[in-house]
Amino acid sequence: MQSTLRSNRLAVVGMIAIGTVIGFSSLGIVRAEHASPAKSKVFSCSSGTACIEGNSTGSSTWGVYGTATTSDGVHGVTSATNGNSGTSGISTATTGSAHGVYGRSSNGQGVYGTSSSDNGVEGHSSGGGASGVAGIQRGTSSGSGDGVYSESADTTNLYEALEAKADSSNTYIFEGYNASTDGLCTIDYNATLACTGGAIMKNVRTRHVNANGEHVLAYAAESASATIEDVGTARMVGGVANVSIDPAFAAVMDHKWYYVFLTPLGDTRGLYVSSKTATAFTVRESEGGRSRLEFDYRIVAHPLDAKNDRLPLAPAMRRPR
Repeated sequence: MQSTLRSNRLAVVGMIAIGTVIGFSSLGIVRAEHASPAKSKVFSCSSGTACIEGNSTGSSTWGVYGTATTSDGVHGVTSATNGNSGTSGISTATTGSAHGVYGRSSNGQGVYGTSSSDNGVEGHSSGGGASGVAGIQRGTSSGSGDGVYSESADTTNLYEALEAKADSSNTYIFEGYNASTDGLCTIDYNATLACTGGAIMKNVRTRHVNANGEHVLAYAAESASATIEDVGTARMVGGVANVSIDPAFAAVMDHKWYYVFLTPLGDTRGLYVSSKTATAFTVRESEGGRSRLEFDYRIVAHPLDAKNDRLPLAPAMRRPR
């Protein structure tokens, strides 16, 4: 009886011992696969979709996850010369929205690209109304930042800090818009600049072509207050001329004041403006003269939508950060 009982105890102890060894061995395998992978393991392949593949069907589960404390979490390298990438991200859904590649950082660039032979970062899009590259600053504080920032250290006079190129004859080169004030500036397909606001600059020069086909610059006239001008030629008969102001020009005058400058085109005792209205003015010859001749006139008026200030103080220039 004792011999049989001892045998049974040994059998139980043996089973417990064997079970314990198996449990530890199984636990060791799990930890070896997930916590301590082979640091020099290389998976080689020459066909199929990928040498290593992660597949997830969960809404918040990653197909592949990499983490590091002092190096890249995921690092891709290629020596391809056919346009392929060291790392590629592709979104294949046809509805909703998703990112092909997403970058986020709390202490540096969200996405960073560098190249010694081409563009550091380049974006292409075939979507309607979409941009090849878009920069959006979501911050609203005084130190939030720029939507897009451009900088160049070129010293060859060949490259710009910012270049815009339109490939179609109907494509605008530039558009800037403030959604809060409705302020708008555009440069159209003929390089014509148009802004709803004004322009403040040191001087204004316009580009012209002379008789020799050379491009020359002309300076614009300056005035202490906002003015608009029109010129013309009229004829005096019997020493009197009633001159109607062009209705298109009269429509932009503020009708509070305007000046008329006269230049006779013949011998005369002198000309003067005897009366002015919002739509016309009368010119007479001095000393009751009754000459019959033509004269040029120049009208200088104040625009209807302009401020009535004189030499206002210039606003402080906004300096780059």
